[in-house]
Amino acid sequence: MPSADDDLALRLAAATAAGTREHYEDAALYDHEYRRRRADVAFYRSLVIEELDGKSPSGRSGRRRPDVIELGCGTGRLLLPLARDGWSVLGVDASRPMLDRLDEHLAKAPTAVRARVRTVDADFRALRLGVRAPVVISPFNAMMHLYDRSDVERFLDGVRRHLAPSGLFAFDVMHPDLRWLSRDPDKRWSRTRFRHPRTGRPMIYSTSLTYDGPLQIAFMRIFYEPADGKGRTRVVRLTHRYFFPKELEALLHYNGFAIESVVGDFDGGPLEPGSEYQIIRARARR
Repeated sequence: MPSADDDLALRLAAATAAGTREHYEDAALYDHEYRRRRADVAFYRSLVIEELDGKSPSGRSGRRRPDVIELGCGTGRLLLPLARDGWSVLGVDASRPMLDRLDEHLAKAPTAVRARVRTVDADFRALRLGVRAPVVISPFNAMMHLYDRSDVERFLDGVRRHLAPSGLFAFDVMHPDLRWLSRDPDKRWSRTRFRHPRTGRPMIYSTSLTYDGPLQIAFMRIFYEPADGKGRTRVVRLTHRYFFPKELEALLHYNGFAIESVVGDFDGGPLEPGSEYQIIRARARR
């Protein structure tokens, strides 16, 4: 008979699995919700230019060695601008709906852009792509779906395996705001009216969350309800593991990386108590 600890572990695994999947199942809605998020795109485009400009090109074809590997590429919000800039990009994502949406975007792109892109449907904790790239990125909180130390170690091992010698690894995660994480879990926040991009129906968006401090995991719930009150409310789970700055420093160090820089916003501002983000550049130690 399963013990109480076994039952808790099973329920936690089910919750984190749902919180890793559900937010990405409606890819058109995802695109709509993040369509105005542009600062990180500009940041990573500049980062790639800074790192690769003047270096020997890969041939800039998606079928050859990539210039950039993006771990957690989603619907291509960043991948496509990088490909339009002329870089060969290999995108990895575990969500089939997100990759299908990326395929829709690619179908409308010029032939030259499509030729620079390759995608892989895979868990980025267990990658063996058979290629290395001078730049590996994991933007927009993708690493916040790594819920325990073994997840992080497997992920970072894969990053090292796919980085070219002296290559750059860059990523961003949220900077923990304990006041926000400590909000009343029985209340809804961020109430916003919008029109669903596929159906055109007026909707109300709101959120709630429960933060488990010992696990450092926020269990969020996103509510989509018809603005006219007719019909059911759809509840989507989103689960994020929060990393504290010194914790990230230790995880990177003990998994073979040297941090090059840490900033707190996409304009390069310092990491401060009120910063929303942690944006890190690191290189594998030799």
